Amino acid sequence: MKRALGIIRTLVLLSLLGGLGYGGYYYYTHYYSTQQSGALTASGTVEATEVNLGSQLGGRVEAMYAAEGDPVTNGEILAEVRPSSGVVAKEEIRSYLDGVVLDQLFEPGELVSPGGTLYTVGNLYSLTLTVYVPEDRYGQITLGNTYPVTVDSFPGRTFAGKVTHIADQAEFTPRNVQTVEGRKNTVFAIKLTLENPDLALKPGMPADVNFSASVQ
Repeated sequence: MKRALGIIRTLVLLSLLGGLGYGGYYYYTHYYSTQQSGALTASGTVEATEVNLGSQLGGRVEAMYAAEGDPVTNGEILAEVRPSSGVVAKEEIRSYLDGVVLDQLFEPGELVSPGGTLYTVGNLYSLTLTVYVPEDRYGQITLGNTYPVTVDSFPGRTFAGKVTHIADQAEFTPRNVQTVEGRKNTVFAIKLTLENPDLALKPGMPADVNFSASVQ
């Protein structure tokens, strides 16, 4: 019985050592080799510039000319409201950017209060992606350069992300950082602009940018 227990302990120990050995090999071949090769990939979420369009005077909604998903242009009339005060006969609600209607919050005949939002419009033609890179890799990124961006929804397709902003100050920085290891926890925000003419990209999509490559 004791001999059997000893054999089992030996097998378990060998199994653990084998697992640690494989884990060390995996770490070396994936993490260490990636760091040594200079590869730098960062992840973030695609975002859109959104604006709320509403009635300044409030009153009864006379007409709604756009619905969710409709493209709109700068200056286009999207709704008409008949103010309760009677100061003017009609208030026109116009878009002040080219974009797509994300939300329609009222229907004709409903009452909207002063300042109430009728539509939310987003500029889906030019999106942004904000990622964070460690302080020790900060110098590899150049303002104005274009890097390949990928999303899970379109495997095999690459989008062009142009660096339009590099933060001047670090974020998530521990106070009084003195060591090299501590400085690796310092990150800088990098903002990229993604042109989206076919509206393939949507706000909220997770995305990865490869700063080790460039798009010509």
